[in-house]
Parts: sequence; structure tokens; C-alpha cells
Amino acid sequence: MNMMWRPPPADCGAVATAAEALGIGEYDFFRLGFRRWSGREPDGKALERTFVAYMFHQRVPPCVRHLSREVLKLQGSGTLDPGVFGIAAFERRQPLPRLGRFSWRLAAGAIVVLFLMSLDVSYMRDRSIPLGCPGATGSMFFDRLGAFFIGAPERACPEFAYPGTEDAPKP
Repeated sequence: MNMMWRPPPADCGAVATAAEALGIGEYDFFRLGFRRWSGREPDGKALERTFVAYMFHQRVPPCVRHLSREVLKLQGSGTLDPGVFGIAAFERRQPLPRLGRFSWRLAAGAIVVLFLMSLDVSYMRDRSIPLGCPGATGSMFFDRLGAFFIGAPERACPEFAYPGTEDAPKP
């Protein structure tokens, strides 16, 4: 048992599961429950108060509890048709995309590239940031990687001094 809060009642899980089965949000599920129970549209303020009580205090009104049981019963029997419930006016909720193998491999590859880039960092004597060769990409790592893939010889940086240093050539 959770030491801070009571566990949510089973009705809250049923509401979330039923709303997901219909493909609508929980707020719209509350609106649908009230409409099917009373035969009219709910008042906006009253619906909001009821939904806030559900979100913060796990209070499920009878009309929503009844609708969730009905939806879950139809889903369990395999005869659930969301169109029968009149949800065409509600905004359909798109499920969140799941991360696949490609996404994880892409993230791992990016981490490896960043690690390799960090190994190839060199600093000038009087500078606190790494600088690439002038006239190149600005990254020694990408310059060497590009030279490797296109078969060109590795380009060596010419010896030069940044303006403002004592090694700078005098005009």
C-alpha cells in the first residue's frame, strides 16, 4: 500500500480503459456519460467540477461508472462499436507512438558519435574552446571522418596564430 495516498479505486482504471477503448479523452468520456444518462448536454461548469473531482479525488459519478461498465462489457464480448455511442462529434485521441528498435538504435548511435567526438577534442594553447581548421567544417572529428569516407588524405591544419596573440604575424 502506498504510504502517502490511498490507491485509486478500480472505477478510475475502468474509466481510463473504457475511454481508451472508444478512442476519446477522459473529459469527453465524462461528457458522453452524462449525455447518455440524462439525454441532454451537460453544463460546462458542472462538467468541469465533476472532472476535477475525478482527477484529484478519484470520484467517479454514477453516469460515468455505468457507461464505463457498459463499454468494458461490450469490449470483453468483442462487440464494441464506438460509432453506436455517438462519438463522431468528439475529437479522436491518437495513441502515442511507441519507440521501436530503430529509435533506440538511433539514440545509441548518436551517443557513440558524441563520445567519439569528445575523444578528438584538442585545445589551442591560449584558448579555452576547441577550434577546427580554418576553411573546414569547424570540427576535427567530422573533417577526419569525411576524409576517411571519401578516401582523401587527412587534411592537416596549417600552423597559424589567431589575431591578438603574440604569435600573430606582424603586417
